[in-house]
Amino acid sequence: DVFDIYAICACCKVESKNEGKKNEVFNNYTFRGLGNKGVLPWKCNSLDMKYFCAVTTYVNESKYEKLKYKRCKYLNKETVDNVNDMPNSKKLQNVVVMGRTNWESIPKKFKPLSNRINVILSRTLKKEDFDEDVYIINKVEDLIVLLGKLNYYKCFIIGGSVVYQEFLEKKLIKKI
Repeated sequence: DVFDIYAICACCKVESKNEGKKNEVFNNYTFRGLGNKGVLPWKCNSLDMKYFCAVTTYVNESKYEKLKYKRCKYLNKETVDNVNDMPNSKKLQNVVVMGRTNWESIPKKFKPLSNRINVILSRTLKKEDFDEDVYIINKVEDLIVLLGKLNYYKCFIIGGSVVYQEFLEKKLIKKI
């Protein structure tokens, strides 16, 4: 809970019985369908995308100080300082974490997702191939290390199903 990691799906509705729950199993029934091989089985409507954007870009600066204190206390640090290789964002943002296939499914004109810190979980992609505002991690544990170095409001896991499952198995999802 200290890192405020949430799961959200851009173009699907969560079954009402799963909404707000922690550490449930993700499958096609959880979200009434997930994409397959980078393609959704339906067309995303603009309302879904607007909601996804609104949720993943919203930050409450007045609540951030309390979150920052909680994280620093957990990490046994006086402050969360960005290390040398971490650009310090001028404004507070959320983190979005996705798998490689999910990243590749995003249209080029929307990459990286604006006003968010983009993190890709991949064993094959290399950091050199991306802008400085995109981070590549190889395993879930690397995200915890990265979050300990970033100033951010909330972290959203945005897919795909394998990525959701990895975070659930490690009981890192605060809320679906």
